[in-house]
Amino acid sequence: MRLIKLIIVVTILFSNLSAFSQCKQRFVYECALQNQGLIFLKEFNTKFSSGKVQKHRVFLNKGYMYTLQLCNPSDTQYLDQNNSSQATGLAVNSMLSLCDNNNNILATTSQDTKFTFFCPKTGVYWIHIMPLSPKTTCAVGILSVMKR
Repeated sequence: MRLIKLIIVVTILFSNLSAFSQCKQRFVYECALQNQGLIFLKEFNTKFSSGKVQKHRVFLNKGYMYTLQLCNPSDTQYLDQNNSSQATGLAVNSMLSLCDNNNNILATTSQDTKFTFFCPKTGVYWIHIMPLSPKTTCAVGILSVMKR
């Protein structure tokens, strides 16, 4: 019986740790809602550790127009669920790039928080999300497709 209690306690502790490792889900929803008129496909909820680029694999189809948007909280207060309604969606602390399988950058959010991409061929693409500030804790990339 003690073993079962110990397993339950350890499971709860580890699940709480992982819940705080990324942006809160409400922030993800607020970011996704900014893409009105588009079909939501996928989110890339990213936790930055030691300033490294986070890479996400995605499969895109030829002939579709995709939109990639980047949102990140301006500081750690947005990790608290009570403050997430203040999320602005401004991507001033991180950058998102779309790369092909050979690591060639196809598009990036250098000055804007989103970009559209016409997919020239079906295949695997990579989304790179990198922090631009050491204070950046998380960011959310949203992949959407335009209605045909």
